[in-house]
Amino acid sequence: MTSTLDTGSRTDWQELITRGRRLVNSETTAQFALGDLALEMVPVPPNGKRPLAKEYKLLANYADEIGLEAERFEEYRRVAAAWPKPRRAKKVCWTVHAVFSSRDDRFRLIDNPPIYRRTGERMWTCDAASRELGRKPRRAETSNEKVRQVEEILEEDDEIAVAVVERAMNRRAVVDKVVDKPEVRESFNRAQTARISRAREQTKSRPAVRRLDENREVLTVLGLCSAFAHGIGKTLPGLHLAELSDDAKESIREGLERVSAAIEWTEHVLQTGSTDMDAALEKLLSEG
Repeated sequence: MTSTLDTGSRTDWQELITRGRRLVNSETTAQFALGDLALEMVPVPPNGKRPLAKEYKLLANYADEIGLEAERFEEYRRVAAAWPKPRRAKKVCWTVHAVFSSRDDRFRLIDNPPIYRRTGERMWTCDAASRELGRKPRRAETSNEKVRQVEEILEEDDEIAVAVVERAMNRRAVVDKVVDKPEVRESFNRAQTARISRAREQTKSRPAVRRLDENREVLTVLGLCSAFAHGIGKTLPGLHLAELSDDAKESIREGLERVSAAIEWTEHVLQTGSTDMDAALEKLLSEG
């Protein structure tokens, strides 16, 4: 069987819309009528007070008698109370009235509908009403709404998120746009750097690598000690330190003080493993 939507013209589609809107208006009329009926049975108490328990029971019993859920019947009553008959918009469905029912500016809102992007006419839809209140619409239309919809899916499962990102990165146009964003590049670089660091730490934890690192560090420190001892041993005999002036001797003593401080600090590092130094030591060792 071929449907009208498969072969029909724009006129057929418009006719279906007209018929559908007529049915929605009939449903809205019925919902408000039921709400008004509930208000006749239990009027809205003054000063925002809640109805008595026996009044709630009366509404629930009535709803059950007519084959309606008690909660739905009470909702009809609440919405009808928020929208006096003269302020109800004839071409706006009951659901939109319900969405706006708690807003203080509902009468202004209902009279100022947004432009419906598909037709260009001004009208309230359920999604438009949800957007007005900052709620999530059923159908995503704007870029932000579509992005948020994808985010909600990706937040549910990391494996799905990885698969989606991999597929997206296979699209050259997507890759080109993504790498143009500094924050994305920075995030990727941080992740890559962290991964390299983890790999290095894992490598260092292997016994053979630990031995190599240990030998390298020992040789480094011994090389520094050897260079100093060799330099002093080779140079000192040819100098005439005893004949130097007091100021010259004091300068040499300051140098020896730095060497002594460096030796003491090295011993401290050997014992504690801590390479921290206080400001005074740092200043002393940095003086040239």
